[in-house]
Amino acid sequence: MRSLTGQAGLLLTTVAYIAWGLTPLFYQHLRGVDAMEIFAQRVLWSIPVLVLLMWITGTPNRVLKLLQEPRTFFWLFLSTVCISISWYLNTWGVTHGQVLMVSLAYFLTPLVSILIGVVYLRERLSLHQLLALLLCLAGFGYACLSLDRFPWITLGIALAFGCYGLIKKQVKIDTLNGLFAEVLLVVPVVLFYLIGLGGETRFVTGEGDIRLLLALTAPVTLLPLGMFAFGVARLRSLTTVAVLQYIEPTLYFLLAVFVFKEAFESSRLVSFGLVWAGFILFSVDSIRRVRRAA
Repeated sequence: MRSLTGQAGLLLTTVAYIAWGLTPLFYQHLRGVDAMEIFAQRVLWSIPVLVLLMWITGTPNRVLKLLQEPRTFFWLFLSTVCISISWYLNTWGVTHGQVLMVSLAYFLTPLVSILIGVVYLRERLSLHQLLALLLCLAGFGYACLSLDRFPWITLGIALAFGCYGLIKKQVKIDTLNGLFAEVLLVVPVVLFYLIGLGGETRFVTGEGDIRLLLALTAPVTLLPLGMFAFGVARLRSLTTVAVLQYIEPTLYFLLAVFVFKEAFESSRLVSFGLVWAGFILFSVDSIRRVRRAA
C-alpha cells in the first residue's frame, strides 16, 4: 500500500514539474499583452482556482486566521513581495524572448538559497557545497561580463525565489493556504493597476481568445501546484523532490534553444556549463547527505 502511495506521489510530482516546465509554450500566445496585465489577471483568477483546489484536496481554509496573526502576517507580506516579483519577471521573460535567462535563474535558485542560508542563518558549508556555489557564481559572473546587457531577470528571479524559500521556513503554513493568503494580499495592488487603466485592458478590449488565455493563466500555474502539493505529501524521500525540481528549468532550456530558437552562443554555453556543474555537484552532495542521515 505504501509502495502504491509512493508511486502515485512520484507520478503527480513529476507531472507537476513537467507542466510547469512547458508553460512557456502557453505564454507565447500572450506576446504583445503587457506583462503587468498578465500578472494582474493571473492573481485575480487565482482566487477561484485556489478555492477549487482547497475543496478538492480537503484543505481546511485558515487564510483569515493566518492574516490576523501579526507575526504570520509579517512573513506572509514578505513572501507576497517575493512571489509577486518572481511571477512578474517570469511572465516578462517568457513573453519577451528571454526563456533561456529564466531557465538559468531556476538552475541558480537552489544555490542562491544556500548563499542566503550562509549569510542570514550562519549555516556552514561543506566542501562540496562551497565548490558548487563558487561554480554557479562563476557562471553567473561570466554571464554578466559576456552578455550585451546585465541578466537582471536571472538575478531577480533567483533572489526572489531564494528569499521566498527562506521566508517560508520562518512560519509553518501549508502550500495552498499560504499561496491563497499571498494572492489576497496582492489583490488590492492589481485592482489599483487595472482601475488605473480605465478599462483599456486587453481583457476588456481584446478578442475572445485573448480573454480566455488570460483567464487560464491561473490554472496553468496552480493546477500543477495542486498536483505537487498532493504528490509531495506522499513522497517519503525529499531527495526525489530535489532531483525532480530540475525538470522545470531543463524543459525551459530545451524549449528556448530548440523551439523558440533563442541565441545560445559560446558565452552562454560557458555560463550554463559552470552553473550545471555547480548544481550537479550540489545534487550529488544533497543525495549523499540524505542517505547518510537515513
